[in-house]
Amino acid sequence: MATPRPADGGEPSLWFSRLRWRMRGEAAKVGFVLAVGVDVLLLMLLPVRGHGTDLGVAIAAAVALNLVLVVIGTLGGAWMLRRRDPSLPRVVAADRAAVYLMAFGVAAVGVAGIIHRPAITEQRAKTQAVIAEGQRFVERHAPKAIAARKNEHDIRRLSTNHYRVCFPTDRPTRAWCVIVRPNRIKNRAKRDKDTRPNDRAGGTAGSAGPSPKKERERDGDR
Repeated sequence: MATPRPADGGEPSLWFSRLRWRMRGEAAKVGFVLAVGVDVLLLMLLPVRGHGTDLGVAIAAAVALNLVLVVIGTLGGAWMLRRRDPSLPRVVAADRAAVYLMAFGVAAVGVAGIIHRPAITEQRAKTQAVIAEGQRFVERHAPKAIAARKNEHDIRRLSTNHYRVCFPTDRPTRAWCVIVRPNRIKNRAKRDKDTRPNDRAGGTAGSAGPSPKKERERDGDR
């Protein structure tokens, strides 16, 4: 015969109390997993730098951040909590301090992402303006076969204010590229004589890099 359940709900209260006792000194383990998961989500949705964050980079950054916070909490944070409450066991103090710091880290990542959001929006608008300028230049100066493929563009940032927009040709090793310099008054664009696609040009992409003709001349001199 089942034991009658107390009317005052004492049984769940006893279960909860036992759970809290078992979790004393162990909450940081669960908190670490939760903090890493939330940090990864925040870094993906609200990047703190650049245009976005890859999943692998977000996971690595979140794990590293929370490991540092756990170490700081275990050492310095536990000492501060025990100064305020000497009766607090060191293990419990270290666990509690680590949880507090990881929660603070999650909040900091979220705030940093919110602060950086306007910069991402501005950069995306700037990129779209650069692409549009490159497409207009292609429509005016490129052969019709290339102008017809203006939506198949590939963009690369060369410097703070110089972008390289390339359009495909009938040969995969060649591209029709435009150097675009954004300006608040009027964007400026010019043809890039370097016909290498962005993914093949490497660090020498753009008009400052050697053209394929010059490369062949150097190879012939050798």
